[in-house]
Amino acid sequence: MSREIVLRTPRLTLTTWEDTDTWDMFRLHADPQTMRYSEHGAEDEIAAEKRLQGYLADQQVFGWTKWRVQDEHEHVVGRAGFGLFEDNQHRELGYLLQPELWGQGLATELACALIEWHFIHPDPQLSKDLLALAVTENTGSLKVLEKAGFHFVKECDYHGRRHAFYRISSVTG
Repeated sequence: MSREIVLRTPRLTLTTWEDTDTWDMFRLHADPQTMRYSEHGAEDEIAAEKRLQGYLADQQVFGWTKWRVQDEHEHVVGRAGFGLFEDNQHRELGYLLQPELWGQGLATELACALIEWHFIHPDPQLSKDLLALAVTENTGSLKVLEKAGFHFVKECDYHGRRHAFYRISSVTG
């Protein structure tokens, strides 16, 4: 398998995953600060390997996943892309960046680029609408979704935590 560039933003590059990316996946997901808003919390190496295998399978099956995010030095600084929402009818936008990158506009940069990618590369088996959700106490992510053009739909309990649900139906602005 050869790493491919999926898309570039002004400051970040999204690439496909490779089988050898277990350490990068573990390093990213083992950090409690990075994972504080995740339903699973910090992960061990076994969980990171399982997650990597899931992303590799999604790349093969769907042609999209939550891809590897690297900085200008090609260091892994996060993951971003899409998952299949539990209704099996929508892509769900997701992103995760290392805490030292928070507050720099990088998540908004990623979200905007991924929204554009979503509409340029529709999955014919799924709705054209794109969904996103965030834990309500994660005010940074709520702001990112709104800046990127998502519209608030509802707030409700989801996997044991309060979440805000968002939707975007077309590229706006």
